[in-house]
Amino acid sequence: MRLRLTTPTELVVDREVTFVQAEDPSGRFGILPGHESYLTTVVPSVLVYRYEHGRREREAYAAVRHGVLRVRGDEVQVAVRGAHVSEDLAGLRDEVHRARVERSGRSYRSSRSLYQMQVAAWRRLLEYEDVRAK
Repeated sequence: MRLRLTTPTELVVDREVTFVQAEDPSGRFGILPGHESYLTTVVPSVLVYRYEHGRREREAYAAVRHGVLRVRGDEVQVAVRGAHVSEDLAGLRDEVHRARVERSGRSYRSSRSLYQMQVAAWRRLLEYEDVRAK
């Protein structure tokens, strides 16, 4: 079966897999080839998938944010807000931590810029009201 993991800006995983394990609000579940059609929301969690590499089966992990998972035919489509992929759980943990720090820094800068724009707008409005009152 084919796994397609996407975020709003990129195709993160697009490969043939033998197994997918994900988590929705009711808990973890597995998907094997031939699974019935299925649609659910995905909670922030680690998605696990297995794929053939030569004659060996390998396992990889994807830390995902909120999203939607759909099984249709022989395809598992997962669309999430953010994802990080690794074949090593420790490496995945470090990557998620770095991304969280970077995201919080951007969030702080965005909030600060928005606050500055709001203050500037209020100042202009107060100046306008002062001119009207005279």
